[in-house]
Amino acid sequence: MGRSDGKLVKDIPAIDRIIPHIMNRRCDATNFAKAEFDMENLQILLRRLRLEGHKIGVMDATITAFALLLQKTPELNRFIVNKKIYQRNHICVSFVVLKREEDGQMNETVVKVFIEQGDSLISISQKIREAIKENEKPQTKNGLDKLVDKLASFPLIPGFAVGTLKWMDRRGILPKSVIRLSPFHTSMFVSNLASIQMNYVYHHTYEFGTTGLFVTLGMPRRLPGEDKTRRVITLGITMDERICKGAVWVKALYEFRRIMENPERLLGEVQETKEAIGAK
Repeated sequence: MGRSDGKLVKDIPAIDRIIPHIMNRRCDATNFAKAEFDMENLQILLRRLRLEGHKIGVMDATITAFALLLQKTPELNRFIVNKKIYQRNHICVSFVVLKREEDGQMNETVVKVFIEQGDSLISISQKIREAIKENEKPQTKNGLDKLVDKLASFPLIPGFAVGTLKWMDRRGILPKSVIRLSPFHTSMFVSNLASIQMNYVYHHTYEFGTTGLFVTLGMPRRLPGEDKTRRVITLGITMDERICKGAVWVKALYEFRRIMENPERLLGEVQETKEAIGAK
């Protein structure tokens, strides 16, 4: 039975098909990378866009850069389920939204934004802002919150309910509605740790779901340069090495830095990949 979120990849070398059997968990196949880029040109662009009425942040730019990478290199948007490799048929990103409850306590929820053909930095930033604005309201419960509440109140035990979802996911029968809500079924997970005054970390990936790429943004810092100090930002990247060859990851990370240091490219539109981008 086929999956609603991806297509089985068949035209790959035999060794690539065997690797998920050798490393059958994401924690077995985790690689870590640090990506650093000079912020000067990006800051200039963001200031210009703010003067034009667009409130855009570094996280928005980071997500857009990775969306362009996923569009250009579809191998990065693959995932492993039940030891099989699938090509995801859309691009999406999950991230945490902090919210202050009515009693004053801080809580958090997770939202997922879909990137569609024709999106660019401005439209992606708008989607992110709208998702944050809607989900940071104390009274808001999004679809994920409601699903989690149901799982937690399962008449037997929550572990059994989650185990059932995992079993369904491995067999490709998890409902499309659940996959669409689940932040763990996503192209990438992003955490902006700079927003809580924290440096980057290498975050774990999840065994549940299909997330093979986790990116954290750390606090900007200044480094000495030839004639002046440079303001740089560092990302901690955790990746599932089974979805594509290491050389592809390396090339993509170099391309990411080139995009962020030449940020006018972020204004270009995401084009259709070999597979459909839309989350219809």
